[in-house]
Amino acid sequence: MEKKEQTEEIEEIKEIKSVIQKRISVLVTILLVLAVLLCLYVAVQSMSNGYVNIGGYMMFRVVTGSMEPTIPTGALLLTKQIDIGQIKLGDIICFRTQEAAIWGEIVTHRVVELMELENGEVLLRTQGDANFVADGYMVTRGNLIGKVIWHTGDESALASIFSFFTNKVGFLGCIVFPCLLLVGLILRECVSNIRKELQNTVNELEQEEPIDPLCGMTKQEYDEMYERIRTELMEELMHCVEISEKGTKE
Repeated sequence: MEKKEQTEEIEEIKEIKSVIQKRISVLVTILLVLAVLLCLYVAVQSMSNGYVNIGGYMMFRVVTGSMEPTIPTGALLLTKQIDIGQIKLGDIICFRTQEAAIWGEIVTHRVVELMELENGEVLLRTQGDANFVADGYMVTRGNLIGKVIWHTGDESALASIFSFFTNKVGFLGCIVFPCLLLVGLILRECVSNIRKELQNTVNELEQEEPIDPLCGMTKQEYDEMYERIRTELMEELMHCVEISEKGTKE
């Protein structure tokens, strides 16, 4: 009785462990799927726009000194997507330049002039804090990206980390490859678990007790049935022998 209780307790512990392992595996799989989806989203956004927009917020890294000393070279910018009508004089904005030499590049400058046309269209004139003259073109709704709402200072560790993760080597080495590695590990673990489940099922089938020959009868009932069948067979055999002897005499 005591051994049976210990066996049941061990089986219960094994079942609890199995449930916990399955839940952890599911959680890890979900996190992995989310990480892969995030990587795909970042890759698609980067290839199509040149930057990543998450919920209307974007991050950029300053590569020139046109906004110094306000924003130093190498600083990290947090930009919020905003309608051009909400931009005010003095705001720092990010936009795609229309300057021929660097057409389409993302520039961060300060708004120095607001202009509203008769049709209601708003135009913005910009200038870098370190530049002596304003830009020779107007920013329109079409090439405005957003307003800078926060930026790091000089020699920021956060900016350096962001720069590393956004270049090709950092993105592949720290995001893509680890995700692929995790995918491989999860798949291997899933295959291993399936094999274990199949092996456990086979072992359980092999360890099942053979069918009880008594078929639910008591030992006494089984013995009585056995004697009755044996007696009937003996009587039938003797009857056959008698018939055979009579036939021989005749």
